[in-house]
Order: sequence, then structure tokens, then C-alpha cells
Amino acid sequence: MSTLDRSRARAALAAALPLALCLAGCKDDSQRGAAAPQVVTIEAPARAGIAITEPREALTRDGLYQVTWMPVGGFVPVNEHFELDVTVARAGEGAAPVANAAVVVDCQMPAHGHGMLREPRSEALGDGRYRVRGMLLHMGGHWTVTLNVLVDGVASTADDAIDL
Repeated sequence: MSTLDRSRARAALAAALPLALCLAGCKDDSQRGAAAPQVVTIEAPARAGIAITEPREALTRDGLYQVTWMPVGGFVPVNEHFELDVTVARAGEGAAPVANAAVVVDCQMPAHGHGMLREPRSEALGDGRYRVRGMLLHMGGHWTVTLNVLVDGVASTADDAIDL
């Protein structure tokens, strides 16, 4: 079932729930004294998104940095805010953490010609670790993930992609 179909099913369920609850509790005069109506249990649909339980790695295009990222909590939801943990290290032997970088994350849907509706912000946590807050992928589909690392005024870009 596609994300769009799940969203439509959720909307239909939400619209039908009040009617189902009303009908379950309503009785006409011919039912007085009859057994209590059967309780209808409706299970909520699964949360839309993708589980990412292992860190994802990408080498910057210029080969200078190894960028590792993972959503906080291991899940990228559809149309809900989430955060990323990003680690930046020098590429090659030693892989020393890069503590003096700025990290800028951008996501795009190439097939739709648009990106995110929010501009996430990052903060340095020390030891080459960064927290990116304000991520929001507002719809399911194919997203490119661009991780820009700025060190001493020079930008290096790593690319990845996910399908929600």
C-alpha cells in the first residue's frame, strides 16, 4: 500500500469513526432491554515513514570528509518533525573528527521539483558530532539528502537518498 493510499485510508477512518461510535451506542425503542451493543474496536494505522536503524555513510564529492547520519530514534516520519545526528570525520586513515565545521542539510524530491518546507538548523555537539533540528519531509516518495560540510569557508557536499 502506497503512502498516499495509507493517508487516504487514515482520513476515511477518521471521518467514519464518529459515526461508528454513535451507531454502536444508539438504540431504537424495539431494542430496549436488549443486550448491550457490540463494541467496535478500530486499530490505528501504522505510522508512515521509514526505519533507519543503522547509521548511513556518504563520502563528500571531493573525497575530503566521511559524513555519517542517522535520524534520532531511528525513524524518518512522513510530515512530522524529526532530528538527525550527523558525524563528520576526515576521509582516509585516521578519520579524525571535524569539530570546526558547520553542517547544512537539505532534502529534495527530484520527481516533484521541490524540497522541504522547513529550513533545518544544526548545532555542534563536539567531537565531530552535530544535531540537525527542524527536519520535515512533508510527503512520501523519493528524497535526495544533501549534507553540506563547511570548514574554514570551503563547502564539501555528500549525497544520499531515501524512499519514504
